[in-house]
Amino acid sequence: MTTSPDEKTYAGGGFPAAFCLFTGNKTPIMNQDTITTVYFVRHGQTAANATGTIQGQTDVPLDETGLKQAELVGARLKNFPFDVIYSSDLCRAAVTAGKIASGRTVIRTPRLREWDLGHWQGVAISEIKLRFPEEYNLFAADSPDFHPENGESSREFQQRAGDFMHYLAANHPGQKILCVSHGGFMVKVLNHVLQCGNFPKRPRMDNTCIAVFSTADGGTNWQLITWNDTAHLESEALDNIG
Repeated sequence: MTTSPDEKTYAGGGFPAAFCLFTGNKTPIMNQDTITTVYFVRHGQTAANATGTIQGQTDVPLDETGLKQAELVGARLKNFPFDVIYSSDLCRAAVTAGKIASGRTVIRTPRLREWDLGHWQGVAISEIKLRFPEEYNLFAADSPDFHPENGESSREFQQRAGDFMHYLAANHPGQKILCVSHGGFMVKVLNHVLQCGNFPKRPRMDNTCIAVFSTADGGTNWQLITWNDTAHLESEALDNIG
């Protein structure tokens, strides 16, 4: 990995300096005025997260811990100068976004929703392993054309994430964009940015973690700046939240 020449820029606003993975033609970003930066935040915890139940596109609210996490990430980012704020229209993401927006406009869109997992939604992962072992193995391997009954394939989900990143680069050049979304969607964005295919094991993503990506050429090449930043969730901060 190479340290980005823009590292100090991303250390501002409460973000730690980060190492940068270059993608595409490996050309470092130099001109600050042309950089489009996308800040992703995963929603706070839900009861389904805590119990290992697949949520997909079911509209599950934040639990008590999730609300505290949303308050903490909101306190960290509420004064950050985002030019535009997007959120999944599912309530667990929309509520998290509202804590960060602190009165600013939030554009809710189904394009940022989690993976539609059809008839698996609302079922515990442990039960799915028992009832659908062959399907689960395809799911765990992220087989591109696998999809549960009435659900979205991994390939379709990946396309949706990539299309949204192209949309952001085309419509918000040179801007700082916040997107509050879901763990599965953010992994597909990471796949799109790194152009590395499917991961053999899903990267760690904690609730309300922050990931940052940037492009200086309209979305042809992206950089990963930060992944799974949870500095706001230190135990002392969580204990002291009102």
